[in-house]
Amino acid sequence: MHRHNEDLLQFIWQHRLLKPLPLITHSGTEITVLHPGELNSNAGPDFFNASIRLNNLVLNGNIEVHIKTSDWLKHRHQQNSSYNNLILHVVYEHDVNLAQNEKYHVEVLELKPLIDEATFNTYAQLSSEQSVIPCQSQLSAVNDLKFIAWLERMTIERLESKTERAEHLFKVFNGDYAQTFYSLLLRSFGFHVNSEPFELLSKHLPLTLLLKHADQLLQIEALLLGSAGFLNEPSSDVYLHDLKREYDHLKLKYNLSPLRKELFKFSRLRPANFPTLRLAQLAALLHQHPGLFLSPQRYSSYSELKKMLSARPQGYWANHYLPGGKAVERTLTMGKASVDILIINTLAPFFFFYSKKLLKPELTDAALALLNACAFEQNAKTRSFSAKKELLPDAACSQGLINLHDRYCIKKQCLKCGIGASLLSISHPGYSS
Repeated sequence: MHRHNEDLLQFIWQHRLLKPLPLITHSGTEITVLHPGELNSNAGPDFFNASIRLNNLVLNGNIEVHIKTSDWLKHRHQQNSSYNNLILHVVYEHDVNLAQNEKYHVEVLELKPLIDEATFNTYAQLSSEQSVIPCQSQLSAVNDLKFIAWLERMTIERLESKTERAEHLFKVFNGDYAQTFYSLLLRSFGFHVNSEPFELLSKHLPLTLLLKHADQLLQIEALLLGSAGFLNEPSSDVYLHDLKREYDHLKLKYNLSPLRKELFKFSRLRPANFPTLRLAQLAALLHQHPGLFLSPQRYSSYSELKKMLSARPQGYWANHYLPGGKAVERTLTMGKASVDILIINTLAPFFFFYSKKLLKPELTDAALALLNACAFEQNAKTRSFSAKKELLPDAACSQGLINLHDRYCIKKQCLKCGIGASLLSISHPGYSS
């Protein structure tokens, strides 16, 4: 990207990345910037609420930034009265005197002699970098405290983005917190590959119906597996025969119709992640801990949640992956990595969502504490930041990195990123850590 980039100039102005020289306007007047202003991402002047001192007079108002002064005419600002109340016109290169600036006594400040070449070079390196993480080769130079501070912000931003689904489901379910949580948890039980059909099942089989039968494990297993379409075929196995009979009875009683089992994927999955086993594990959780679904906010301890989510399937599902499949020799309990995924994708975001809804900041703290207790997620996105791996102990960090990767790095939004800002500041002659 060419150095004459208006976003870059706005960034330089906002962060005051200028040489330590007197600021002299085109007319020869010295100014002092008391506050560069607040960046405006909407229509109108680039910065609001700026403050400068000019000839011992303090001016408060708006500032416009351009590559060249003549861009004012190209952008047709002369036809927009919202640009009449500027206190300063900042440009990279002053190439024309504007009648409007003269009419309203607006000084023009040229930045060209005030920007160090190193700032342009650092930005050019970031914007032309071919790797997914533009700053990957420079990351080790970023101050650790600044890196951690930005990462904490990214973790919160990640939680905020995850609550968007909770907000949507909350509206779909007419403000039912329990059904919203149940739907989010079922989606997570699909473990990405089957997340969509599992969420569909939650809408097809409401929580209130399941809780009516929470004390009868066979009936919960029948409702979940039958509604998912896995009990349509007759079986000579005694348990499966009883399970199908139970579902057929409940289907008539509640006027249920099963989903097509073809919606659920098995190919390329490890048997431990087969949707049939996940549904059996969910049934065990519902049977043993129905309170989790009614009031999840009461269970904010990682150790307690880990124990609950590791609920062992009983009977047939203690050693079967599939209806009618061969028995295996080990007990098919939810592993720690899977438990962490459920906490990361459901419990922590739901607590954050619940905190915002009920204005209970302690639940935001609980959400972050759960992420702090979960293991750091090792994947292609998080491994890209290995230069700072000694600062990355838990899932709060990995969730922050995933957000940083998805919302900033791959979109080359370096000027909106705290790490990019730090690198550009390092290149500035007046930089101090």
